[in-house]
Amino acid sequence: MKILVVDDASFTRDLIKRTVRKRFPACTVEEAVNGRKAQKMLEQIPFDMVLCDWEMPEMTGVELLQWCREQPQYKKETLPFVMITSRGDKSHVVEAVKSGVTDYLGKPFSPDQLIQKVVSAAKKHGIEKKLGSAPAPVSGSGGTGGDSLSILTSGAKSVPSQKGGIIQPEVTSKDVKIPSLVRFAGKEFRCMVIHFSKTEATLLIKSDDVIPTVLDQAVLDLSFDSKVNRLNYYVQAIATTEKKPDSAFLTVTLALIDQDPEKEGFIHQLFESL
Repeated sequence: MKILVVDDASFTRDLIKRTVRKRFPACTVEEAVNGRKAQKMLEQIPFDMVLCDWEMPEMTGVELLQWCREQPQYKKETLPFVMITSRGDKSHVVEAVKSGVTDYLGKPFSPDQLIQKVVSAAKKHGIEKKLGSAPAPVSGSGGTGGDSLSILTSGAKSVPSQKGGIIQPEVTSKDVKIPSLVRFAGKEFRCMVIHFSKTEATLLIKSDDVIPTVLDQAVLDLSFDSKVNRLNYYVQAIATTEKKPDSAFLTVTLALIDQDPEKEGFIHQLFESL
């Protein structure tokens, strides 16, 4: 089976590719950084399944889906198309369904949830045998490519600014108190954002609510100017607030995955307003 993974975030592409390849080594997994490049690949190579993000530059996931359904070789009954996105509100689900989506997987997701969607989509089209024999089920947070981690963790260098003849370092992180909601593996929890930058966010959460693991995916709700945005992160670090294993609270540092210009603009505006 030939599977195409479409996402503008290299971390997410690597996570999906490694998870699918680990579970179904007989499959060929290719990638595209946005819908436009995916469209060109689909024109040149016949694919059996598409796993696609919604929010991407140049061509969104739903636009790619609509284009696919207009092609005779990629009709709904022919090509399984799974939308993978943090957009879980009813209006977007309805739009995806009307456009001919096969299934819908919300971010953040576990490796097992991803594999379940791949198997389910294949069964709906009667092509599950093309997945090949599968090894032991995937568990844990899944692997990630070292290149992606190096890209994500290499934050922009601080550029000094001059004010009144004095060189001052640019403020890259701010101490804040922002009540919010965060999702780990599909479960939602209340949290408090206590440090925020354009690439990272540190949360305070109750340890009895959830204990995420490093490299887990996370979706954080942040609002600015009456607009709520769901931002995709991965767990970079976890620490107790007290020097004891049964600490009541944990601090969780998240690193941004999203590389969408609209979301980056939103984060910039929010950061400047704090």
